[in-house]
Amino acid sequence: MSVDRRTRNCLRVEREGFSTMLPALRARSHLDMQYKTAQPIEYNDDDYFREVLQLDGLIQTEIQFDERLNKEAENLGISITGPSADERIDSPPCESPFNQSHHTHTNSSLSQESDSTGLTSRSSNEQLEIYSLPQPWKRPTARRSLSFHDYEKFVKQIDAQNKYPLPPPIPVSPPESAPSLFSVSSKRSYISIKNGIKTRFRRKPKTSGEQVISCICCREEFKNSSTLRTLPCTHNYCEKCLRVLAIQGCKEESKMPPRCCSQAIPGNTIKSVLDKEEQSLFMKSVVQFSTPWESRIFCPNTACGEFIPTLGKVDPKQPFEVVCRTCGDKACSICKRAAHPGGQDCPEDYELEAVLRMARNEGWRRCYKCRTLVELSQGCSHITCRCKAQFCYICGAVWDPSVGCPNYCNGEEMLERRRLEEEQRIAEEEKEKLAREEAEKLEAEERAAAEERTRKNATLNALRACQINERDRFCAFERKMKWIMWTRHGRAKIDILDRYGELSTKMKERHQRTSTHLEDRQVAAEMELRATLKQSERSVQIRLKHMEAYCNGLGRSSGGYDVQRIVTEKDLRELGQQYNIRDDLGRLHQSRINVMRDKQAKQMENLIVRQDEELKNLMVKQNQE
Repeated sequence: MSVDRRTRNCLRVEREGFSTMLPALRARSHLDMQYKTAQPIEYNDDDYFREVLQLDGLIQTEIQFDERLNKEAENLGISITGPSADERIDSPPCESPFNQSHHTHTNSSLSQESDSTGLTSRSSNEQLEIYSLPQPWKRPTARRSLSFHDYEKFVKQIDAQNKYPLPPPIPVSPPESAPSLFSVSSKRSYISIKNGIKTRFRRKPKTSGEQVISCICCREEFKNSSTLRTLPCTHNYCEKCLRVLAIQGCKEESKMPPRCCSQAIPGNTIKSVLDKEEQSLFMKSVVQFSTPWESRIFCPNTACGEFIPTLGKVDPKQPFEVVCRTCGDKACSICKRAAHPGGQDCPEDYELEAVLRMARNEGWRRCYKCRTLVELSQGCSHITCRCKAQFCYICGAVWDPSVGCPNYCNGEEMLERRRLEEEQRIAEEEKEKLAREEAEKLEAEERAAAEERTRKNATLNALRACQINERDRFCAFERKMKWIMWTRHGRAKIDILDRYGELSTKMKERHQRTSTHLEDRQVAAEMELRATLKQSERSVQIRLKHMEAYCNGLGRSSGGYDVQRIVTEKDLRELGQQYNIRDDLGRLHQSRINVMRDKQAKQMENLIVRQDEELKNLMVKQNQE
């Protein structure tokens, strides 16, 4: 590819470091290749298909194939419509809020038979029946008095964690009863009384009707302000939009509590727009979201999956079990799964397992009644727990006061049996460990064999070689396209520099001509002023000569009969004034010349400022391009 010398110089500058050029030109190098299709002009699908993918002209791409099918369908009279705009646009915020997922803890949507209680979401075909159909919104009528104290605590807890920067509230002056302006007991100052009189006698504007207030969410206008709710941020919401915000808070944890301008909506406001069922659902969501994730328990029943709140009171008989209020099933509070049978410990209670393992080594026994560990302090096998339960230390059976151990167990036989069981357990663990190691070894050998087969497979090697060649072709195509774009960018940058350099030169020449012309006009004006002042000076000298001749009596003949001239004090005073004018004439003329020069200097300074501004604007325009 041939490029001229200037382009090569520009490209050499790029290789050495393009930081020597203007920053705006570096931005231009990225912007001048952006068009409506957001692709560089050098990009060509045909070149990519031919050079990289090595596709001949007969093979069509997916887009070309779709276009051909659409044209054939149009020729056959079949109309093909794309997805409508309503399907792409999200539903408005004021739609029915019952099309929602529920905060339940159920099995995974991929495994309908799984009993896992992991944190998985309910699939779309597992919606609860009461929320499967959208219900029309209606004004709440009968409401049950529910306490929103938990909601207020939840709001304080969230605000303390997040620390939202609350905007300063807008001060609203409460309505006060205006006392009499002339009341003696009033402590208002004269200014407040004056302002009160102005406010009272101010002409009220004529309103064409009732004041119309709009909801900030749906923009629906209301003539009656009682249908709107004013939040602490002074925004007005209608009941429908507030209800949607509350239901969305029940639906998504990120939107709980409902907020406006980073301020939570008060509980009384939410309570006033929800009916009793929605209030119950809202408070259940508040209780659920206020519980940490690691402490949330859901019903293990796959048909229910409701959240089980933690109660303050614990069942003394079953302290680690919680009961679902919906279906009545029980769940374990430790492993979050179904409750275990009576007397069986939770398998995920690792601390208890460690204690029991240590107790077996120490020879302790668990009480059958309270499940606590009891140590044998005396030589007899009779043990009495703190709960007054009595049992046998050897077999654990309930102790009979009259007979003793009901199994008539022998201590030595029981100890021998325990020793054999312990040895058998250790042997099984060793066997399992060896089996696990053998399985891992076999798996490693199979993996190595599979890798060896993969290396020797001709098909895979050919596919890998084909992929490597395609990658190399793509890298070469990318380097080629970059080189072409860099070349075009270099030419564009040089053209911009030349064009703006020519514009800058022309502008400087024009500025020089303007400055010279202004200087010539200023010199001509000064010469004209000096000529005017010189003429004024000659006029003063002639007038002074005539006045001196008049006062000295020059021009009269000695034998003539002319009227005698009388020189008065006024004539002498005027003559003195003319002398003063003559003496101050040079200073006055010089001051006028100085004033004109200052004015001309100011004009020249303004001209230079305007010219500098034009040059700066030209540079800004160059940087923008």
